[in-house]
Amino acid sequence: MTNENWLIYPTVDLFVYDLADGIGQSEDKISQNRQQFWQKIYGDKLSQPQQAQIEQAETEIGDYIDLLGNKKVAAFESPLDGYAYPVKFGDTYAVQFDLSGKIEPDSDKKFEPKEIDCLEWLKSTIISRFNQPATIGQSWLVWGELTAGDQDVLKTAKNCYDKLNLVPNAKWDRDLKAKGKFLGANLYELWLPPGDRGNISQNYHVLICLFPNSGELSIPTTRQTMTKLYPLFLRLFGYRNKVIWAYQQSRQLKSDLKDASRKIQEIVSQLPEQVNAAKVDMKQLQQNLVNCLTIFSIYANYISRLEEQENTIETNLKNYDKRLKTIAKTMGNQENELDFMTDFSKFAADKYITQVKADNRSLSAGLRLLENAIETVEGIIEIERAKADRTLNFTIGTVGVGIGTSGVAASIYASQINSPASPENPMSAHQVLGLSLILGILGGLVSAGLLKLLDRRRGGK
Repeated sequence: MTNENWLIYPTVDLFVYDLADGIGQSEDKISQNRQQFWQKIYGDKLSQPQQAQIEQAETEIGDYIDLLGNKKVAAFESPLDGYAYPVKFGDTYAVQFDLSGKIEPDSDKKFEPKEIDCLEWLKSTIISRFNQPATIGQSWLVWGELTAGDQDVLKTAKNCYDKLNLVPNAKWDRDLKAKGKFLGANLYELWLPPGDRGNISQNYHVLICLFPNSGELSIPTTRQTMTKLYPLFLRLFGYRNKVIWAYQQSRQLKSDLKDASRKIQEIVSQLPEQVNAAKVDMKQLQQNLVNCLTIFSIYANYISRLEEQENTIETNLKNYDKRLKTIAKTMGNQENELDFMTDFSKFAADKYITQVKADNRSLSAGLRLLENAIETVEGIIEIERAKADRTLNFTIGTVGVGIGTSGVAASIYASQINSPASPENPMSAHQVLGLSLILGILGGLVSAGLLKLLDRRRGGK
């Protein structure tokens, strides 16, 4: 085998990011987020005292919190030469998993060249430690030292990507997005983003970092360099993954908004028929109003969340660019050789921000359409209520006249009820009552006719 299939101290690192406390999430949900994150590190072995200690650590003041305190890392069980390093910054949990293989009993063999076939085993061993997917995203880092000065760096990097066996149908020429040199090492950044209809688990990001061979004492120096870079990369990749995650969230929101828009169009298209109907169905109109108000509330919430994702993308892109400069300054690289990694920022600004802004503008129009529909339905309901009130007033007036007429009859009846029939008063009380009722009915009908006539003259129906 050629030396392009060999590396000294090949190491695989996985950086995983989870949402700690999203906007509007309940305490129960935040607690669930915490539990799922720590299961990546301790599995089902997380005890109550450990959980209490972890919750206490999160209360510390600071933008960047080492969740294990001074201990910093949780070492893998023997004989694995690796660890987990959990932190929290902002609303994000992050953990770095580092694995370089198995601990060698013979220290002389520790830095001997290894076949890069081991990269798949290193990757699989890390993945096997947890079954909870990353909620925000993840990034992989492969690094090692070349075995000889004449080793083909590009071919070795391609072999590393192939042997890692991470990306389905991996293609170097398609997936390579940027390359450059930093601190003497050759860096290759590969990325296969998820499609607009995909999910965050389809986001594959790999950084391959190959250091030149500088003799027997070079690996300890290289390890020190990487130890300084790890926490810097942890935040850099965090901002990067947050950008992609926010964009994917916006795609789901756009889909939900489109579904709501279709419902809005259905309601709006039915309005002319309902307005021009010979007899308006008040129950249906009221149900339409309830539907409109419900959809309006949901739609407005989606639009607000879409704006939040736009802001999240912009903020994290700025932090990403600042972090690249911070890394260069911290590592003493004044020329900022990491500028090649700003290609991601340019891509995200051109595609992600532009797309989300356009979606915000076009989909916000649905709110105005829905507002008009609500006003229309409310107007129809008010008109129908006014008609009903006028009819009710007319009925009450008619009944009132009838009651008044009957009252006269009742008075006559009361005056006659105790008077017996006589020549002067030939009608009995019962005859008087019958006549009064007849007069009352006639009076009510006459009054009703007069009221109806007056109502028509005033323009009523």
